[in-house]
Amino acid sequence: MSQLNRDIVESPLYLDPQKYEASHLVLVKNNKTSDLSILKSFETHSLAQQNTAALMNRMDSKYLLPISHFDSFMQAIETDYTILSAFGKRAFNYQTTYFDNKQRQFYLDHHNGKLNRYKVRFRRYVESDKGFMEVKFKNNQKRTIKQRIPMDCILPNQLKVNSFVQQLLGYSVQLEPVLFVNYQRITLLNKNYPERITIDLNLSFRSALSQEQSIQDKTFIVEIKQDRKQIQSSCREFLKKNGQRDINFSKYCIGSILTNSINSSKPIKFNRFKPVLRHLKKFNNRH
Repeated sequence: MSQLNRDIVESPLYLDPQKYEASHLVLVKNNKTSDLSILKSFETHSLAQQNTAALMNRMDSKYLLPISHFDSFMQAIETDYTILSAFGKRAFNYQTTYFDNKQRQFYLDHHNGKLNRYKVRFRRYVESDKGFMEVKFKNNQKRTIKQRIPMDCILPNQLKVNSFVQQLLGYSVQLEPVLFVNYQRITLLNKNYPERITIDLNLSFRSALSQEQSIQDKTFIVEIKQDRKQIQSSCREFLKKNGQRDINFSKYCIGSILTNSINSSKPIKFNRFKPVLRHLKKFNNRH
């Protein structure tokens, strides 16, 4: 191995292309097909139009709904939103790889309710075959600030990525891939307000220890992203009418719990996420 390759492998953050491909391929093979015909009733917007409403600095609210509510939810909001249409599709496949240190500091910071906290992930948009290394920062005003740089998962520029991540974190820390997540995403833009909604379906998780879990036939996630909090919309009206409250749902944290991907001799701390786990159990009992 050359000195350059040795430096990359021993760098603070390293994504192994072969492990990446193998882990996500397993999740793709186990994916189920959903009936998404309701999406055809929406007016569309382009990727270029969506990029003008990126909301990289925003307020987020997340809701966990039973999959049986999907069609009624979409019918309730279809006149007020446009849907992203690209590559001949309206639902898009995402592959996300989360990084943490051996002590799982990012997980524990979230679990413990720490503000000014980080998550580090690589996200690949399958249809466009584009990937980005991302650092998400939740500040003490509970605003989410996301920064990212392009990255190829097959031929990653590891040195450039390391420099980017370490600079944003403000310190050097050894990070490793700990969780692989696959899902489908639908993106909607409000016709009247600066509001974006993402709907995530068919979630499945695989840990770095090759443990797998799927919640794709139980639930879907609605995330409302606004530049300020609580703009009233048909989306919020539906959620309120159906008794839905925003919930502390993190794909990284919940996927880590479900796959036991936190490799430690101590028990996994998950008290903060018990409401989410109860939701999932309730949804599971409906099947």
